[in-house]
Amino acid sequence: MKKFFIIGMAAMGLALTACNNDETVEVAKGNAISFNSFVNKSTRGAADDVTLKNLGSFELYGWRGNDVLFNKQVVNVAENGTSTYSPEKYWEAGKTYNFEAIAPKAGEKGVEFVAAKTGGTITFTNNATTDLLYVKAEEKTIGAEIAAAPAAVELNFAHQLARVKFTFKNTFPNTAAAKLTIKDVKITNAYEKGSITPAAANAKWTVDATNKNLVVAFANNTEMAPTDLAAGTGSGETDHMYLIPTAENTEYTVTFTVTLDQGGVTTDYNHTVRFNTEQKQGLSYNYIAEINQNNINPDPNVQLFPIEFKTTVSNWADFNDEPKIMQ
Repeated sequence: MKKFFIIGMAAMGLALTACNNDETVEVAKGNAISFNSFVNKSTRGAADDVTLKNLGSFELYGWRGNDVLFNKQVVNVAENGTSTYSPEKYWEAGKTYNFEAIAPKAGEKGVEFVAAKTGGTITFTNNATTDLLYVKAEEKTIGAEIAAAPAAVELNFAHQLARVKFTFKNTFPNTAAAKLTIKDVKITNAYEKGSITPAAANAKWTVDATNKNLVVAFANNTEMAPTDLAAGTGSGETDHMYLIPTAENTEYTVTFTVTLDQGGVTTDYNHTVRFNTEQKQGLSYNYIAEINQNNINPDPNVQLFPIEFKTTVSNWADFNDEPKIMQ
């Protein structure tokens, strides 16, 4: 009987241990570190812009005090912003946490990244088609006791490049037989590489002035292609591209071809235009030119004015609005 009693006590002890372990796991699960993701100013983004619907995943870095808790951790993002990763990490009482994240991930699409608790540095080689995102979350300190699971960390990603497009307007008189076609729009001297520490105060891109050799070819916007623009009313735009922005006044060289159709008789005009502009990350720039008898004319004896671009600047989400022209 004593043997049975001892075995029974042992079984009871195992049962109590198992119960205690289950309770510990349940408490830990309730304190798992979680994230909610947002993409700043993306509600009306153009087709290539990153939004919650197409973000898919990002790369996370995190610190508990000075200890690295997340390093190149892939986090998957649902369309509602809920983010998941594996294996899970857990909050600890009395600890201070820092998080930052980037998309695309380091090593992809020209992105290099050196993480830091105070905010990492991005080095980026641009292909003009990548929408680059970064976020540093607010520092979070957990109290001496965890009475309930801390709230999810909010990751509000911001666009780090400038979004650019061109608009052309046919301002020939309404009575003129003058249809225009614009094609082969290119910036021939954009910055190809730069670096930025986005979390720094007044963060700006640093670029190499000798590395200004990226050719950016703009395709026609399928909804409003700049072809066959009618005199007086025709207006069309290119698709948008992404540039490394420069805070200082920078000269860009733009080339494009204008075909003037006068009642079936066509003439091509190849143009090179240089203009200066300032740009800032997270803003959209629309460069607008008017084409008319003053700047293209088949008569070689007519003195022509140069084609000039005026600039409109808008928030990322308002790219299709009509902002005030900045003279």
